Amino acid sequence: MSRKKVLILGIVIIMTITGFILGQAVNAVAGGPGGESDPLVTKSYIDGEVSKLQTQIDSLKAEVEKLK
Repeated sequence: MSRKKVLILGIVIIMTITGFILGQAVNAVAGGPGGESDPLVTKSYIDGEVSKLQTQIDSLKAEVEKLK
């Protein structure tokens, strides 16, 4: 390979590695989904779903007691 091609290849490799490292740093600083500032689900949603499940559980318990 000529000296010019080796130089260009070296620059491309260095730029690729630098881009990868900077991308990881930005991702780490920004924080991904699921953090305190951007939750995957909200507490109110979980509370509502738990409430629905508790209603079903109570209904099934009452049905079991009737069958005894």
